[in-house]
Amino acid sequence: MRDAPLLLGRYRPLGLLAKGGSSLVYRGHDTHLGRDVAIKLFAAGGASETVQFHDELRVLAELSHHGVVTILDAGVDDSTPTDPRPFIVMELVRGETLRSILAARELSPRRIGEMVFEVAEALEYVHARGVIHRDITPSNIMMVDYGTTFSRPRARLTDFGIAIDSSTVPESDGTTTGTAAYLSPEQVRRETMTSAVDIYSLGLVLLECFTRRIAFPGDALQSATARVGHEPPLVDALPGSWSDLVHAMTEQDPAARPTAAEVATAARRELRSARHKKSRKNEG
Repeated sequence: MRDAPLLLGRYRPLGLLAKGGSSLVYRGHDTHLGRDVAIKLFAAGGASETVQFHDELRVLAELSHHGVVTILDAGVDDSTPTDPRPFIVMELVRGETLRSILAARELSPRRIGEMVFEVAEALEYVHARGVIHRDITPSNIMMVDYGTTFSRPRARLTDFGIAIDSSTVPESDGTTTGTAAYLSPEQVRRETMTSAVDIYSLGLVLLECFTRRIAFPGDALQSATARVGHEPPLVDALPGSWSDLVHAMTEQDPAARPTAAEVATAARRELRSARHKKSRKNEG
């Protein structure tokens, strides 16, 4: 795409990175600063796409956290006047999605604990600013390795395309938004949402990291309805106190689930406990 028109006179789309239901994400290049970026180009410039563009832009523009992908710029590509396309320019996160990692290899309990701590820490920040992500999945968690001697892979939360302001949660319109395998029971029932929906979804992601199995597989209807009134399987097989944490995170009652800060605290406690046990074992 070297001949693609510059967006805002500076951003050149290059190779396609990902494809979503209403957008395409390209690796791009900022010709002014000489750096690579990510460009999320909406598939059309109709009314619904424009609303989604402005909603996502408003959410991202208010967030600044090391665990959340940063927005750099935004605009509308009008190189084809009859088909204007809104776009968002974001930092290019170099790493693997948690989804691709789980498909390729097993993660240690320590790596899993570090991941859930970092995502919960980012969610605490997001929730404190009145934002509900609504689509916490392994595909929307990037593991970034900075490649230095003392660094380790760090989790970054991506894709706020369906995030909403918790103070203006819309009345249900009869549709269910999100990835079916990770929806909370209240999303399935199309009830009023709170930040607890993100905790439930993260609980399923945490469980999947240990088991490498989707807790509620099947088509959208089978997956969504299987969790209503039922706990996810295999939770009791998890090591340490991870079972207790996943049980709490996937409670049917949203009010009974821990907050993001409580999840982060529990993850850190379990990581420290495992480290102390390993230390005592080595001493023995």
